[in-house]
Amino acid sequence: MDPVTLVATASAAFKGLKSLVEAGRELEDCMGQLSKWAGAVADIDKAAELDKRKPSLFKSLIPSNGKSIQAQAMDMFAAKKAAQRQRDELRQLIQYTQGEHGWHEFLRMEKDIREERRKTVHAEMERRQKVKDLLMALGVTVLSVATLGLLLVLVLAIKNQ
Repeated sequence: MDPVTLVATASAAFKGLKSLVEAGRELEDCMGQLSKWAGAVADIDKAAELDKRKPSLFKSLIPSNGKSIQAQAMDMFAAKKAAQRQRDELRQLIQYTQGEHGWHEFLRMEKDIREERRKTVHAEMERRQKVKDLLMALGVTVLSVATLGLLLVLVLAIKNQ
């Protein structure tokens, strides 16, 4: 999950959502755009959460997208701040057009979308990462055993000469 891509996705969905709300549409009419925006923001939050965890051995050896840790942290910081600005602007807009009740309805909808995303998309992403890590560990183990076996054969061949 690249933070720059996530922000671009969230921004595009936000513009559509903002225009619908400004046009006076009810939140129920905006569910498609709301789902896209909330999904992208949930992905940003999930990516930030994953960044806080201790990375797997392989991920720490091979930097993501060739970026330094500092560059990745800056991208994530910028993504979180952009999402927060959008949320604040959306809150003001919804409260102005729909009232406090509209904002609470929005929060309920966003919570439902986040929970669904957590159950489906994020769980699948975590499962795939675990499978990748296991396959990498298996590959390194097989390579190590093969190398040791080859060295043992070479040592025995030299010893028998």
